[in-house]
Amino acid sequence: MGSGHSFPNVAEFRDAIYLMSIVGRFRYRFKRNSTKHMTVVCTVTKCPWKVTARAIGDSNIIQVHTFHNHHNHSLEDVATCQPLVRSNRASLLIDDVIRSTLGYQPCQICKDFQTQHGMQLTYLQAWNIKKKVNERIYGEPKYYYKLLPWMCEKMVATNPGSIVELGHSSDGHFEQLFVAHSISIYGFAMGCRPIITIDFAHMSRPYRGALFSATAYDANDAMFPLPFGVMSS
Repeated sequence: MGSGHSFPNVAEFRDAIYLMSIVGRFRYRFKRNSTKHMTVVCTVTKCPWKVTARAIGDSNIIQVHTFHNHHNHSLEDVATCQPLVRSNRASLLIDDVIRSTLGYQPCQICKDFQTQHGMQLTYLQAWNIKKKVNERIYGEPKYYYKLLPWMCEKMVATNPGSIVELGHSSDGHFEQLFVAHSISIYGFAMGCRPIITIDFAHMSRPYRGALFSATAYDANDAMFPLPFGVMSS
């Protein structure tokens, strides 16, 4: 960040300002906030810290015009003006950790934010931060439902004899999915005991529903997976 520095768009400029506040442990506000002209100041009265930026012509590029990177805070200011937790931007701080550590849990995020950035998070805040990272890396779950028709077609094409049924409501929304791979059907008919157990688990994601599965026992009393499905209840 400095006078003359440019950013590809407004969002990246705002992200940089937020990350700077986390590192510097101060709170800021937009004195002027538009896509063409922004003025950012520290919330502490009479603090000289200030950034102004403008768009270059008609483009989306944002260029910094002035940058006063000096603070004038008392101990009371430091205690009362800690950075705000914004899950969408705070998620940038753990992006690399989520990519490399699949089991990174919200409780650990709370501990790391406290030790590394001096910020106290609630469990819900940490959960929302992790959610934002996953959406940025993998996309929002709702977009994956659009891939289901393609996925079902490929499963039948690559596994002849499989049974795949996809159900939609009258307005085109997903309702249920049933999958029985050909190898499971053949294995049950050829070498399993005539016993089928059915179980399900509630899904706690935004779209709820339940995941059903059926299992049989083979000649060695080992569990043999049969079909599975996703339904509303």
